[in-house]
Amino acid sequence: MKILWICGSRILGGAERVTLQLATLLGARGHTVEALCRPDGAVAPAARCAGLMTHPAWLGGSLNVRAVAAIRRALNDVAPDVALVTTADEWVWACLARRPVQHGRLVLVRHMALPLNPWVRWLANGADAVVAVSQAVRQSLLGNLGVRPERIHVIYNPVRFSPRTTPPGPHERARARAALALPEGGRWVGFFGGLARAKGLRHVLSAVSRANVQLGATNLLVCGRSGDSGEPWSLVELQRAFALQGRVHHLGEIEHIDLALTAVDVVVLATHSALSEALPATLLEAMACGTPALGYATGGIVEAIGDHGEAGRLARADDVDDLSRQLIEMLTDAAAAQRMALAALSRARTLFDAQQAADRYDQLFSALRTQSRRDAT
Repeated sequence: MKILWICGSRILGGAERVTLQLATLLGARGHTVEALCRPDGAVAPAARCAGLMTHPAWLGGSLNVRAVAAIRRALNDVAPDVALVTTADEWVWACLARRPVQHGRLVLVRHMALPLNPWVRWLANGADAVVAVSQAVRQSLLGNLGVRPERIHVIYNPVRFSPRTTPPGPHERARARAALALPEGGRWVGFFGGLARAKGLRHVLSAVSRANVQLGATNLLVCGRSGDSGEPWSLVELQRAFALQGRVHHLGEIEHIDLALTAVDVVVLATHSALSEALPATLLEAMACGTPALGYATGGIVEAIGDHGEAGRLARADDVDDLSRQLIEMLTDAAAAQRMALAALSRARTLFDAQQAADRYDQLFSALRTQSRRDAT
């Protein structure tokens, strides 16, 4: 089967990494995956590194009507069995570019829980299938002028590495900190949302500050991009505001995310409810590393952890007092943290396994291809 991935992103974010991971798994099953992407971004070199043939096109932008012609040419030249579109602007252009005489199937994938423009959701009904990476995303696609329920398939994103068999012990966490050149001693909290304002860094700093006062030496490890849009937080100013000078360590984007996740005692996701979360990769990967996680009860965070709190803790959305209280409890109750880590590992193996996700996409594409052949006869 030939699959054409259409992506207008300039950056190599979570959605792009997951798609490349799935492309590699599908390629190992004998499928051919090619990519239509911008020549000036990070996606094209990453796709080539993963063994995908790339086709350059100036995609991206809600007003970029030239993308219609570029996508149409690619559909004609590549003649894929399935065109897989993972960026919202390209949803529109791919639906407009598609012609009835082309028998390749169109599959749109949504990685965000933020509601789309109703017109875009209505237009998505012209695709053969829409993949939502969580139930929260599925819900955001429904409603008046929304995607018809029967077209939506929920397929959870996988973790990038196999879940551990057991949670790491204190000595292994200490070794991971040493490998990252972090100071010895104290408790460690991990935040992987970078410096973007909507990801909740200020709330996490407030919670860590309170933990530092009540429990003693509590450190914060910050990883991730500075922010894709808007003015990012100044970490220097925030450290001063929360009296955490010398307690906050910013590594930016790192390649070995599993090492950073192993280095901390708790991972906190404090994304504001206005942004929501589809299915945060950081949370899934923390679970796969056996590191307890605490998050605001919004979007796909609830789905990942489970609403009973067995595989992590859920704080009331946007409630920094509840976030702080629960963080302090997690840092002081080692037995409960161990139980959560074990439950998280089991949940990661059951719901977020990479081969299982590849199976679901393989089955969907095969069913659509069979339907395409029927329509052609």
